[in-house]
Amino acid sequence: MALDVLAFIAGILYGYVNSGKEARGKMLRKGLKIGVIVGIVFAVLSMFIGGFMAFGTTLIGSIIGIGFLTLMFVAGTVIGDWLEVKIKK
Repeated sequence: MALDVLAFIAGILYGYVNSGKEARGKMLRKGLKIGVIVGIVFAVLSMFIGGFMAFGTTLIGSIIGIGFLTLMFVAGTVIGDWLEVKIKK
């Protein structure tokens, strides 16, 4: 929960500090790609440590977790852009 809030706050700060609209679709795709790569790495490592059954659960869990953090960050950039328009006018 705390990591989700930190990702959201980081998104707000990122959206506020960077001028103009952010490419949210590009950020989302990049975050999901990173999620897949990290998920595969963790899954392969867990296959050697915890057995083959841990491979699938670690892969899916990592992709979902990092994907959710990416969504929280992108949602924060929406609010950051809105604050930028309202405050910096």
